[in-house]
Amino acid sequence: MMRMALAAMAAFALCGCDQLSQLTGGGSGPPLPPVRQGAQAPMTQTRPTGQVQQANVTAEVRQQLIANIGQQLDSIGQQFAAGMAPPQGFTDQVQPMQPGTDHRFQIDLTAGTPYVFIGACDGDCTNVDIELIDVSTGGVVASDVLPDDYPVVQYQPQANGRYIVRLLMQTCTVAPCFAGARALMQSPNAGGGK
Repeated sequence: MMRMALAAMAAFALCGCDQLSQLTGGGSGPPLPPVRQGAQAPMTQTRPTGQVQQANVTAEVRQQLIANIGQQLDSIGQQFAAGMAPPQGFTDQVQPMQPGTDHRFQIDLTAGTPYVFIGACDGDCTNVDIELIDVSTGGVVASDVLPDDYPVVQYQPQANGRYIVRLLMQTCTVAPCFAGARALMQSPNAGGGK
């Protein structure tokens, strides 16, 4: 009887780990916080079932891909966040990613300040998404999960707080795909005052 109870507990624990793995997609960065009741849970991810072609990325090609992602983020920023700038001390997050994985990073946001989070990915990627997660609730407060390769998320927090930006690699034909995210904010001096 004791063995059956231990086996059931072990199976339950493994089930929980599997669900966490599906939620995080085997990503990198800080763990996702627990989701409080009433908060919108982050989307789950699953890795592709078939084989994904893998590329050997040299140091030179890596630098070219990182520069390309930076140029794409510049272009997307000009189109969707003109006049905004990265928060002080923020640097672009550019990562090699496998399909079905995510990359997470934390950022502190200031109440009443408009923010835009943008993403981009390389030519072997056709779908990358962004979720903005409130660390205090574990819930998604804003997202762009359209099937495209340039997510744009706008958010203006009502209170100061810590958030997780979650970059999700959905479709990548030759892995790793390089993807990047940039946070932009409206300057406190901007806004049309006299």
